[in-house]
Order: sequence, then structure tokens, then C-alpha cells
Amino acid sequence: MSWSYIRCGALGPVLVCLHGVGGNASAFAPQLSGLSNNAQVWSLDLPGYGDSAPLSVMDWDCLVAGLKQFLDQHHLHKVHLLGHSFGGMLAQAFAVQYPDYLASLILYSTSAAFGSSDGVFQQQFIESRLKPLNEGATMAQLAAVLIDPLLAQPSLPSVRHTAIHCMAQVPNKTYRQAIKCISEFDCRSNLPLLNLPTLLLAGSEDTMASVPMMERLASKIKNAQLGVLANAGHLANLEQATPFNQRVSDFMTQHDHRQGA
Repeated sequence: MSWSYIRCGALGPVLVCLHGVGGNASAFAPQLSGLSNNAQVWSLDLPGYGDSAPLSVMDWDCLVAGLKQFLDQHHLHKVHLLGHSFGGMLAQAFAVQYPDYLASLILYSTSAAFGSSDGVFQQQFIESRLKPLNEGATMAQLAAVLIDPLLAQPSLPSVRHTAIHCMAQVPNKTYRQAIKCISEFDCRSNLPLLNLPTLLLAGSEDTMASVPMMERLASKIKNAQLGVLANAGHLANLEQATPFNQRVSDFMTQHDHRQGA
């Protein structure tokens, strides 16, 4: 298993970025350019995204194993792991199993579980998200419809264009796999086990991972910090790149343990 990636920066702490269900490695372009003067920024393509090979079956065990393999392959240890939405779920799952690989955890617009535990909400979510594809629509045709509700209004046209471009590139099969995977995620019982510096970031206008939801998540993790980014929706790293980068940079500086790694 080999994951493709974009890397910027040669010195400083290592930041590894995991994108959301409608993203790819380029979704962190503002972080690759804005943080790489003082950090080594790695933005990964999850399986089936970008140039990363797809999985025959996508599940959390395979994703965690793939991330561990990537870090081992590139000799990355004590990294700052940043995950957005779907990527934030993977970051949580990885942190529970392999905390020694991490200097810190940065969870951005994500959740510890998806919906209720009875399965009805999950099934309705899957059906609603996949119905247009089942009826013949392409991801390129759906991209704007899926992206617009994620953005704070008004959003910069350049941000909208970037987000739609990323979503349009997601293969149909990969999107289906990721939606199913999200619907099965539940890390709630493991949150008390997390014992590493953790920053949670939320967009003030995010309706998918709202500020109250992120506050509840923060309350379950020992010594977690919560930062709220004004005038941002679910894509705060694009919508409010400068304050987003500043929050991440300050947190990494605060928890830079490379000399002790």
C-alpha cells in the first residue's frame, strides 16, 4: 500500500494532514504554502484519492494500518497529526492505537461518532448521499451541490472553486466507500484514552461539525483545547487560512518535542 502526498518545507516539526471525504492532498494548499517556512508539511492522499491506489474494501483498520505504514516508510515519528472531518476520524482512530507516533493531535471539524447508534440515521445518510450517483450523476456534476452548504456565506469565489475542484476529482467508488466508512465510525469509548496534546478547531458557521458538537468532543479528551474560527464553515483551512495557520503553528510550537523524540 502506497499513499501519494505533497510535501513542502525541510526544517522544523512535521505536520501530517489528512483531508476530508471531498478533498485530496491539494485541499491543504494554504497550509503547504503558509506553514512550510517553519515546518515540514506533508499532505496525504487517502486511498482512492489523488494518485493513491484504492482499497478493495475501505474500513478503519485498513486506513489506520495504511497511515502507520506511510509514517514508517518515510521515517516520520513524533508528528503533529491534523485531520479534517473524515481525516479527523482517521486521526482519532490512529491516535488511540499508535499514540507514540504523535507529538500532538489536531482535530478539525470532525466528530467522534456519526449519528445515533441504532443504524437508522446512518442508513438514511448513506442513501441520501448516494442517491444522485445511483441515478447516474457524476461527482463533477454533484460537486457544487455538495460543497455550497459547507461554506460560510459569503465565501470567496476562489475558495469555492478550489473546494469544488477537489470534490469533482473524487472517484465515484472512493466516495461511496468513504461515505459508508464515515457512517460506521464510533470512537467515543476511546476518547478518554487519548493522553496527548490535542487541539480542536471549529468554524463558527459550520453546520456539519458545529461549535457545540466540537465543544462536546473537546470535553471528552483530557486537556484538549478548542479554537473557533470566525466567518468559517466546514472548510476553515481554506476559508480562513491565515488564522487557521496561526492556530496550528502556535500549537505545534507549544508542543514541539523533537529533541526528546
